[in-house]
Amino acid sequence: MALHVGFGESDVTPKMGSQSPGGFQARRLEAVHDPLKAVAMVITNGSTTLALVGVDVLFMPEEVASQARAKILEQTKIPADCVLVGASHTHGGGPVSHTFGSDPDPAYLDLLVERIAQAVEQAAHTLHDAEVGDGIGHEPSISFNRRFLMRDGRQVTHPGKGNPEIVHSAGPIDPDVGVIAARSPSGQLLGVFVNFACHLTVVGGNGFTADYATYLREVVRAHYKLPNLPVGFLLGSAGDVTQVDNLRPGREFGEDWARMMGLALGAEVIQTVARMGWNKDLKLAARRTIVPIPIRTDAEEPPETPRVGLGSGAETDRVYARERLKFLEERGTHPVVDCEVQALRIGDLGIATNGAEFFCQLGLDIKAASPFRRTWVVSLANQWIGYVPTPTAYFSGGYEPRTARSAKMSPRTGPILVKTAVEGLKKLVQA
Repeated sequence: MALHVGFGESDVTPKMGSQSPGGFQARRLEAVHDPLKAVAMVITNGSTTLALVGVDVLFMPEEVASQARAKILEQTKIPADCVLVGASHTHGGGPVSHTFGSDPDPAYLDLLVERIAQAVEQAAHTLHDAEVGDGIGHEPSISFNRRFLMRDGRQVTHPGKGNPEIVHSAGPIDPDVGVIAARSPSGQLLGVFVNFACHLTVVGGNGFTADYATYLREVVRAHYKLPNLPVGFLLGSAGDVTQVDNLRPGREFGEDWARMMGLALGAEVIQTVARMGWNKDLKLAARRTIVPIPIRTDAEEPPETPRVGLGSGAETDRVYARERLKFLEERGTHPVVDCEVQALRIGDLGIATNGAEFFCQLGLDIKAASPFRRTWVVSLANQWIGYVPTPTAYFSGGYEPRTARSAKMSPRTGPILVKTAVEGLKKLVQA
């Protein structure tokens, strides 16, 4: 059977005055810089149907993904294994999680469930005959690893521009710009999804924002002269990757910088689409694996106090002292986390997901071992389990490993998730 593809979009902007998590202190936003969206793509070959959903939120709470999947199954018959729900990780999003001083808003979580399901239902009900292509672009100039080896042998997150103690970067970036697109048989573009690994921490200000993903959408829509073209965004392995270049002077924040990033990414998306081959029939498959992984023990706790950089300072120490008490409470009641690893196949494209703020090297390891010609790694998908650094990073210092509800997993977690993802991808090839 020929491929059929549909796209859907819904608004997930919270009410004014809602909390916006992503910092050490709670903040409430009183404006909308740009609307937040849930963008869905549904693709079917007659025997298997997959749904991709990119949502402009900081994290994807497991209960939201689970309830949305249940509604999607009821409304469209697409099973949960075949539905990927990913958070973009915008730091200008709504109240979805217990993050340092922020708390989730149950009413907003309910809205997310409804709007995610609504986007998928719209996509499923607007299926068209379509051709699908995918490709990998290359954009190495706008993302930077934020961890550095210092002259005392420790690693520091954002040590400060011009810090003379910096030796070199302590991790890589992933310049891949993953693109999947669908067009009608006449050649009209129907929609695009993009996978890229960089924190969405650029715009700032007092308004809700999808961050640089907004400008990516604007650039792609303007090029194709399609003002309502759906453009979904799924985050790559960006746990230690941001837009900040600690080795060069200047400030990489604000609307202008986000616009530049959207231009750079959008240009690469447009080039990648132009190079694509288009397919009228593709193998589609999905599998989902649940791996129980324990929360870290006392013996596995990393150094607790970064001496400089992000996560250092007296006020931050007080925040972490409160967080550690909350962490101990959580470990006492839920010492093991059921971690979801999802694998999807769309022709020669393999997609592996996890719910972590996943360090870049771990994502590169999955790509290197993948049996697919092209592979995306999607982080912060279907649940949120906190930071998952490389094992070395756990004990080298810096912000990300420091114990909190947002950094609670065992040092073994990264290798386990890598192994499980590669196994899942290999089984999709063999099926």
